[in-house]
Amino acid sequence: MMAFLASFWRFDGRLARLGYVLRCVVVIAFSLALLILAMEIFGLTPAETSGPLFFVEPIPNLVFTLLFYWAVIALSAQRVRDMGFPVLPIITALITLELLENFVLPRLIESRLPEPLEMMTPVGGILSIAAYLWLLVWPSARAG
Repeated sequence: MMAFLASFWRFDGRLARLGYVLRCVVVIAFSLALLILAMEIFGLTPAETSGPLFFVEPIPNLVFTLLFYWAVIALSAQRVRDMGFPVLPIITALITLELLENFVLPRLIESRLPEPLEMMTPVGGILSIAAYLWLLVWPSARAG
C-alpha cells in the first residue's frame, strides 16, 4: 500500500493511460478528503475566490497547493515518460501553462469559461484542456 501511495509523489516510472486517469481521480479524491479533514480539525476557512487557492489562511493553503500540484506534476511526468517524450521540457511547458493561466492571463483577458471552469480564461482553458486530452489519448511508447 505504501509503495502505491509513494508512486503519487515520484517522478520516475511510467503510467499508461488508464493508470494515469485512475491515479488522477485518486489524487483528487484524496485531496478533497484532506481538505475537508483539515477544515474540520483546524477550523480552516475555504477560499471563495477563483484560482489556485484552497484556504484563506496562507500557510495551510501553501502546503495543500504544493502537495496537490506536486502529485499532479509527478503523475504527468510518469505519463509523459510512458508516451516516449522527454519529460523535462514537457513538464516545464505544463507548469508554465499553469502559471500563466493562474497569474498572467486573468489580468489580460476578462472573459471566462462557463461553469465549472469559470476561473479559466478561454485561451488558458483551451490550452489546458488540450494538454490533458493529449496526456489521456496519446498511446504508450513501445518499451525498448
